[in-house]
Amino acid sequence: MTTPEAEAGPALEEHRLAALLRQAPLEFARVVYGLNDRANGRAGTMAAEDVARTVRQGSPVTRERAEQRARGYLPLAGHEHCPRCWVFNGVKSPLHFREASDERPESAVCKVCGAEYATALD
Repeated sequence: MTTPEAEAGPALEEHRLAALLRQAPLEFARVVYGLNDRANGRAGTMAAEDVARTVRQGSPVTRERAEQRARGYLPLAGHEHCPRCWVFNGVKSPLHFREASDERPESAVCKVCGAEYATALD
C-alpha cells in the first residue's frame, strides 16, 4: 500500500518538468530580443545584457544555436537544469528548488545566472 506522499512524488516531478519545459521557448525569445536590441543600439535592456554577459564569458550567441538548444531542452527528474543557461550557452547548471510558502509558489532557482522559475502550471 502506498501513502499519498509517495504517490505525489512522481506527480510532483512530472509537474515540475512540464513547468520547466515551458520555459525554454521563453528563453529563446529572450535571446532573439537581446540580439535584436544589441543590433539596434539598445544595449541597456535586460535581454541585451544577458546576451552581452554570455559573450563576455566566451560563448558566442546566435539565434540558430539558441533555437536548437531551446528545442532540445530536456530536464530529467532529479537532474533538472536551468533553461536560461542551457539556451544561452549550452551549460547544464543545476536548479535548486525552493518550497512554496504563503507568499510565493514553489520555484526553481539557478545559482549561476540568477534565474528563478515558478514550477506551478496555471
